[in-house]
Amino acid sequence: MTTLTPGALQAYDEAGRIVKKIKSSLPEKTKAGTGLLELAEFVEGEIARLGGKPAFPCNISINEIASHCTPPPGDRRTLQPGDVVKFDLGATIDGYIADSAVTIEAGPGRHAPLIAAAEQALADAIAAIRPGVTAGAIGGIIEASARRNGFSVLRSLYGHNLEHDCLHGGLTIPNYDDGSRQKVRDGDVIAIEPFLTPGSGEIVRLRGGDIFQLIRRNCFVPEGREKILLSHIERNYNGFPFARRWLPDPDGADRLARMSIAIEYPMLVEKDGAVVAQAEHTIIVGRDGNRIIT
Repeated sequence: MTTLTPGALQAYDEAGRIVKKIKSSLPEKTKAGTGLLELAEFVEGEIARLGGKPAFPCNISINEIASHCTPPPGDRRTLQPGDVVKFDLGATIDGYIADSAVTIEAGPGRHAPLIAAAEQALADAIAAIRPGVTAGAIGGIIEASARRNGFSVLRSLYGHNLEHDCLHGGLTIPNYDDGSRQKVRDGDVIAIEPFLTPGSGEIVRLRGGDIFQLIRRNCFVPEGREKILLSHIERNYNGFPFARRWLPDPDGADRLARMSIAIEYPMLVEKDGAVVAQAEHTIIVGRDGNRIIT
């Protein structure tokens, strides 16, 4: 059993409230002609205005891009009619994280069945989660739900548990039955996130998503721009992922990566170029039922 203090539960609930509020406002903003940078800054600004901190840069992944994509500094791209947009956002309160995603089509609704199937796979998984169920069994439920609706899952992407100051804990939740015997525990906080596509579900990893994370902290760096930048990152982001556009020296992210102090997350793209939909909630697992906080 994972014991959550009343303070931790309150922080999770508050982080979840922030994420829910922002998600509810996104459909009216997801229109053709809207700038990607405008959308990302809206999400991150609202998290701060409502009392939280972004747990990671707002992911805005369009069409065949599944994940790990945020606008770079000065991005002038806009949504096009029919774009299928995955918004993945997270808020943290005192280190307690709520992580959620929603897929919205900017326009005609041709991909409504795919989006609905992702939401159904998420609902089916949450309904089956209870203490003692294995991660592999949850993944099998997600894939079966997707296949009933005529879609494939992206097998290389996983849900995960959330811990204090840790976005990805030791438990991973696959989107298919990978044979994992890891068990869900009472009190676990888990982000479940099915990714569905009409394509094969295979992915390729590309550069250009503009999301970074430190992999070495409190390391020695000679005086200079890198030392100043590293101090800024450690002071402001506490080990969480960050965007290049968040930095006072955006090109410094690449320099830290070349020094093996930071990594750039690979952008994950459906290999066939097929559209991808994502749905995600954070839940707190309980013996008497799951509490969806997002």
